[in-house]
Amino acid sequence: MTRSAGRPPRSETDIFEFQAKIGKHALEIYRAEGFGAVSMRRLAKEVGCSPMTIYAHFEGKTDILQYLWADVLTDMSDEIRNKLKFSVAPSEQLQSAAQTFVAYWTDHPDHFRLVFMSNNVKRADVSTFVSDEKTLAHFLMFSDLIRAVLPDENDVKVRTDTLISGMIGIALCMNTIPDYRWADATLMTERLLRSITA
Repeated sequence: MTRSAGRPPRSETDIFEFQAKIGKHALEIYRAEGFGAVSMRRLAKEVGCSPMTIYAHFEGKTDILQYLWADVLTDMSDEIRNKLKFSVAPSEQLQSAAQTFVAYWTDHPDHFRLVFMSNNVKRADVSTFVSDEKTLAHFLMFSDLIRAVLPDENDVKVRTDTLISGMIGIALCMNTIPDYRWADATLMTERLLRSITA
């Protein structure tokens, strides 16, 4: 039996690890110079491969950006889920999730800017990403938490959307106007939660 020439097919683990390596380098370039500095050619040079190898894993720069968004949102959600292990009562879980959400974005301002403030991104690309079920799950976990606190409530969507937009607003203010003497983010988040669950 003759063996065909060329590289053997990569395993799913190899593909995942290579995408993570590209993502890591893309995030480093983004942090240092902004996403405008990220290019397929530069990433190929950083990673040590040809640009075509990058294109074999990502359709283009926007695909890499969406990969980074997904990676950051997964990191944020994992942090929330880890904190929820220490809370039992529904109100404690909602409080823990909200505080962790805001703290994550204020502790990682570069992640906040990447996910919520990326420049030169087409609306259609953002819409496609935001409409994805995996993306929505990172935010809709708050619907389940609110429903657990207010089981008879009919307007869970309004309350969830108000909470999410309020939490993002707190993180936005803390990250983009740091010279203003804001009230403590924890206290603002508590006040927001009280208004949501009242």
